[in-house]
Amino acid sequence: MFEIGRSLQEARERRRLSYSQVEQDTKIRSRYIKALEDEQFSVLPGPTYTKGFLRAYADFLGLDGQLFIDEYNSRHYDPRGDVEREIYPRSQGRTGRRRRKESNIVMIALAAIVAISAIVVLGFQSSGHKAQFPIPPAKTDAHTIPTTTTATTKKDSAKDQPAKKTKQRPAAFRVAITVNGNCWITAHIGSRTGRAAVSVKGTDLSSYELQAGVTATVRTWKPLYLSFGAPGSIEQVTVDGKRVRLPYLASGTVIKVTRSGATKA
Repeated sequence: MFEIGRSLQEARERRRLSYSQVEQDTKIRSRYIKALEDEQFSVLPGPTYTKGFLRAYADFLGLDGQLFIDEYNSRHYDPRGDVEREIYPRSQGRTGRRRRKESNIVMIALAAIVAISAIVVLGFQSSGHKAQFPIPPAKTDAHTIPTTTTATTKKDSAKDQPAKKTKQRPAAFRVAITVNGNCWITAHIGSRTGRAAVSVKGTDLSSYELQAGVTATVRTWKPLYLSFGAPGSIEQVTVDGKRVRLPYLASGTVIKVTRSGATKA
């Protein structure tokens, strides 16, 4: 058995790294790094994030991250008291759901108006009435151009114009994220601040806690931007069913997932 905190501290001091240097390279806050070295795990948001930070910090120092997680589980982790504190707010998710609800109400109202209009038109036609429109008087002026000539000219000019090219949207691809521990994820389409990504089941993933063993799948035409609260909990990310190689991840790191793979954003 070894001491988690002392092993981390000694590895950091051997490399002559300060807390600020480690924070800059791993994106883990200095107070969390110090809490890991002091084994004050209550300072961290919860067991899931603690294990994610442990793995990321140990791997960064060239140590076996899994060994530290196993030692933490055996000495400090009790799944019955596993309560996570939120790192990312839920307000974005609530706002997205509220907007979708308002949009649904508007669509229902429009559908009702269209249905009522159709009923009125059908009722009017079935009553035998026909709309009467005034017929314009025939022109006898010698300068009047025959209608047939005008129609022929329009057809000829239409043939001379080049056909407009329609812009084809690229084929969609599917990105699936699976975790082995509860993990907050943020997902946006097109850019870091683009529109919220929605899973194929209709879940808003702009700020969402993905449960252990659950897979979230997003169908998109544009690049998908992802970040994770506990990168150590990521089991795999696939594109169209093929597992992609992920870059080194720290808490809050944003990655860009395209049809060809994943890179840091």
